[in-house]
Amino acid sequence: MITNTALDEMYQNLEEETRYIYRSLGLLPVCEINADMTAAITELPWGRVEWGLEVLADEQLLEPLGDHEGRVRYRLVSVARDHARSLALQHDPEHDRVLVLRRLCDWVLTISTQAQVRLTTAQATLRLSTMTEPPAVPAPFDDDAGALAWLESHEGNLLALLRSAQAAGWDELVWQLVDSFWPWFLRRHPYELWSAAHEIGLAAARRVGNEPAVRQMLLSGAIGLNAAGRMKDALRWYGEACDAARHAGDLRDEGQALLGLGSCHHDAGMPEQARPFLTRAIALWRSCGYPRGVALANIVLGEIDLADDPRRAMDAFAEARADLLEVDDSFDAARALVLQGHACVRTGDVEGGIREMTTGLASLADASSTRWRARALELLGAAHHDKGDTATARGYYQQAEQLYAVMRPADAERVRDLSAGLARLLTRPSAADVAGLHGEGPRG
Repeated sequence: MITNTALDEMYQNLEEETRYIYRSLGLLPVCEINADMTAAITELPWGRVEWGLEVLADEQLLEPLGDHEGRVRYRLVSVARDHARSLALQHDPEHDRVLVLRRLCDWVLTISTQAQVRLTTAQATLRLSTMTEPPAVPAPFDDDAGALAWLESHEGNLLALLRSAQAAGWDELVWQLVDSFWPWFLRRHPYELWSAAHEIGLAAARRVGNEPAVRQMLLSGAIGLNAAGRMKDALRWYGEACDAARHAGDLRDEGQALLGLGSCHHDAGMPEQARPFLTRAIALWRSCGYPRGVALANIVLGEIDLADDPRRAMDAFAEARADLLEVDDSFDAARALVLQGHACVRTGDVEGGIREMTTGLASLADASSTRWRARALELLGAAHHDKGDTATARGYYQQAEQLYAVMRPADAERVRDLSAGLARLLTRPSAADVAGLHGEGPRG
């Protein structure tokens, strides 16, 4: 183990600029760093920062973690972190130390906002309204996959960054950081992080009295709470958002809260309680000219209709998909197409339904949506199950199980049981077995 004396000797042998880099890194509340981040917090040229990081790695003060998007990532070893921080406290004025943290927060927010605008434009409306000038830092990505990968690379830093910004009193920055990571929450469903981040963001928005931000945190946070199975908490957040939106006269946010309340009741197996919320949301959104919201509510109504009237459900999904494509929402349009295919299977057109679900699945894979890819795979497994193709059905179930396992263990276990039942058929198939299985499987 490196002693403090050895660290002091290493530090004294560094050039002054590299010393400053080292001290600055000790102030960061993040696990992983790279040259882009370090250049942002020190305001030094990128090439000199890269060289400084290589020197620190050669001295074994930084641990290389491999490349990500063409950038070498590092971790400051724990003993060096404490040493670097103590040196910063000795040599750097408080104002300069605070500035290092603020530059880090601003850098993350600038790039995550660009990812949000690229991946989920509709959700970025409130964030865009807070921006007074174009981003000062160019995005280190030029496609959707790169934007999502950048968010993934900073997922592990988010909570520590939020807590540091909260302690510094930068509440407007806090909720904006939470909001900017929306594409990551939506596509990958890290439920614990989703909930914890939104609780911090909601408290920050309330402290500064930013009512639109409060509603944003309540609405996007409630989606994660409901998806994680915390229905009571989700209903409370949606209820608060609905009351706040009604008080503010914000029809769009009120409709979003009503959609959430309807979705919660539908997910809990209470379709008749869900319908009034959804029909009210549609009426509000039609009155204020928000077709995307109308389409999203129609998707949930279509899911409710699946049980008793799959043809009506199929029409609802088709209409919703057309409306979503019209407003350039390809992600939700793909969800609608998967459900449209599922409804098609329920009407008896299994082959047609499989084609539509397969097309929808491809779009969801491009969008890197973990939850909806899992659901599409499960529904495709059910469709092949219906047509008696046991081996193909089991393959889809196994793929769905792998995706569910990282976010919804109960769903993974349920699909695992479906796959295991088919495995038993494959080991001892008979006409009676196939006849007994035909037509079974998940339907919603």
